[in-house]
Amino acid sequence: MNPLWQQKKLREFREKNGVHITAYSPLGAKGTILGSNQVMECEVLKQIAKTRGKSVAQVCLRWVYEQGVSVLVKSFNEERMKENLHIFDWELSTQDSEMINQISRYKGCAGVEFISNEGPYKSLQDLWDGEIV
Repeated sequence: MNPLWQQKKLREFREKNGVHITAYSPLGAKGTILGSNQVMECEVLKQIAKTRGKSVAQVCLRWVYEQGVSVLVKSFNEERMKENLHIFDWELSTQDSEMINQISRYKGCAGVEFISNEGPYKSLQDLWDGEIV
């Protein structure tokens, strides 16, 4: 889960059923088989970061946190670890959140391999929330 893969249906399910979710790869997982750098290169996120005096990573982590989702980040860089902790003393504005909600969605995996007439997901529409990208 990240600002480019917002998973609104999953968050709605969580709220209705009292389930806590955790965001893996909230920055896009660059360097992994399904990851990319699209999150960190997103112009909307860069604009919000510049306006707020924060990094794109901090904006992403703060957005996930404000969704009521816990975040798992992977960094061995001491400065980045410190930076990650500085998301709790500020909030995204309503305008920031609206801008993030308008970002085009991106999925790291099309999901075709999960579709089956015998399974719970008989179409991509069943599997994914909103637009199929």
